[in-house]
Amino acid sequence: MMTVKDIANFTTVDGAPDARWFVDFMDLANSVPGYDEIRRTLAHTLGDLAGKSVLEVGCGTGDDARELAGLVGESGKVVATDLSAAMLDEARRRGPGEPARIEFRYADLAHLPFADDSFDGARAKMVLMHCEEIDTAIDELVRVTRTGGRIAAFDFDFDATIVDHADQVITRALMRCYSDGHRNNWSGRQLVRRFRERDLGDLVVVPQTVRIPFRFFQMMTAGRLAGEQEANRLPLSVEELASWRRSR
Repeated sequence: MMTVKDIANFTTVDGAPDARWFVDFMDLANSVPGYDEIRRTLAHTLGDLAGKSVLEVGCGTGDDARELAGLVGESGKVVATDLSAAMLDEARRRGPGEPARIEFRYADLAHLPFADDSFDGARAKMVLMHCEEIDTAIDELVRVTRTGGRIAAFDFDFDATIVDHADQVITRALMRCYSDGHRNNWSGRQLVRRFRERDLGDLVVVPQTVRIPFRFFQMMTAGRLAGEQEANRLPLSVEELASWRRSR
């Protein structure tokens, strides 16, 4: 398995030794039932999409955007953007001959290449938490969404990650290390405030809980914890960490 010291930062996919690792990671994540529930909730929040124009930011492999394309129908349009050329290549590869109602484009969420009021709705699933400036990204989503349109966003609160393990002391240390490895580890709890500050109208909050297999959790944390050990910021030996994983 490839070791990536900062898998939490999806803004650097194209600079990784093997961008394919991120593609495989996204496929595994999307196979978790909780992620499916998040996707469906966000789509539902956008309302009736038939004939609408929708922006999907951070589209990754494009699977979610293709689902939106089915919801907008023949007269609608989905524009799916990503900051990674490798992800966009994969998204296009997975949908050869797709109808004109879906378009994949390279774009930075901090500087979207669209005019004001371009879309009826916009969706950002686990994207804002990777942005250097979340407020700038939200302002861009608001700018390109027409008055009366809808924006659906979801981020994790990584301090709320819970692992059931007999060793509380080590588990707490590892969870703190894992959470702090994310650029915006509190983004999930901050989204309500950030959107409310913009006085956009009705605000709907739907808490989501995702239960993931321990194997997937280890995939998410292995590189980060190894990097912290090398930097002497994690007070555990390689043997102690291995023992923690075996004894859960």
